[in-house]
Amino acid sequence: MDIRIISAVISAGVALLIAVLNHFVITPIKEKKASKREKLKKLYAPLYSLVIARINISKAQSVIQKKIMLGTAKPSVWLNSDFMNNLFLEQSGYASDQLIEEWVKYSGSMKSLTTEAGARPFVVQLVKDYNKLKKDLKLAYSKDELETGIPDILKGVELLD
Repeated sequence: MDIRIISAVISAGVALLIAVLNHFVITPIKEKKASKREKLKKLYAPLYSLVIARINISKAQSVIQKKIMLGTAKPSVWLNSDFMNNLFLEQSGYASDQLIEEWVKYSGSMKSLTTEAGARPFVVQLVKDYNKLKKDLKLAYSKDELETGIPDILKGVELLD
């Protein structure tokens, strides 16, 4: 056989192998990573920040009652349950099934407009999902938060529920 035919066959085989690898291996990995970044950007990072801010508002109350509580800043458009619920509803397509389930339970059991008790399962799931996404994306994350689901802001607080 002619050397030119052999080199053409080898070149075509290598090109085909590269195309197959790109289509079935590399592209799906890139798309999965992009999907995780999108989840983090659209839902988890804003919701996590909002929940931490609302926990900070009612931290003293949380310590006294030994429960995770989400406070509300009355004049603020952002630091209230309505804004958080709207954010969640608008971006719920990015949420895990467990987070949706916990949000439904939490939103159905709100007891007060100023301080919401019983938020622990929702907060724990959110914190775990948020840190898992960050870990998967090789971003800085809190190992303690990933394992326990308790935000670092409540570290050292004895919680009952």
